[in-house]
Amino acid sequence: AALCIVSLCVVLSCALCVWKKCMKKKDKDKEKDKKKGKEKSNGGFDTEMDGGYSKPLKEESNKETELADNDPKEEEKLGRLHYTLDYNFTDNTLIVGILQAAELPAMDVGGSSDPYVKLYLLPDKKKKFETKVHRKTLEPNFNETFTFKVPYTELGGKTLVMTVYDFDRFSKHDAIGAVKIPMSRMDFSQSLQEWRDLQKAEKEESNRITKKIAFKFSKIFI
Repeated sequence: AALCIVSLCVVLSCALCVWKKCMKKKDKDKEKDKKKGKEKSNGGFDTEMDGGYSKPLKEESNKETELADNDPKEEEKLGRLHYTLDYNFTDNTLIVGILQAAELPAMDVGGSSDPYVKLYLLPDKKKKFETKVHRKTLEPNFNETFTFKVPYTELGGKTLVMTVYDFDRFSKHDAIGAVKIPMSRMDFSQSLQEWRDLQKAEKEESNRITKKIAFKFSKIFI
């Protein structure tokens, strides 16, 4: 009888140990499931390799996109214009010399442009001048001089506009870029000669032409 009691105690002890181990394993599995559930709710997902999880790349791609958007965009280069400015106090005339342009963008299919320069004074635009058209070049040498009759007392309220166009015989002339110079900032005690970068021309400076004008042969090509 004593042997039976001892054997029963041993069996019960073994059963108790097995039961404790099973309970511990269940608790661990529950903790793992809870942890996975939390991480999934934060945007994670299971992988097929080892039953683990990894976070989506959406957040990283969004950060990269934001960084790319914040990068400073390089300004479009439209070329440069070389000109001279002088004022004749005796004749009350503003003398503008259009010397040359450089580094112009190609506006035509063949990789070149047909540039010319139109110049006038704001705000009236009463008198406009144009240089000759230079065919198939991005580095035209104009070397032309123009004079505006304007009293010196009125000159401070004027702005000189010089716009470089690409000539097209059968469609609108594309404005490549422009230089604007407020006369109030100029010192005409001596003549000025300088290069300036072309800036994007305003919409109203776009020069649309009709077929009638397009077939004029008064343009002199070089």
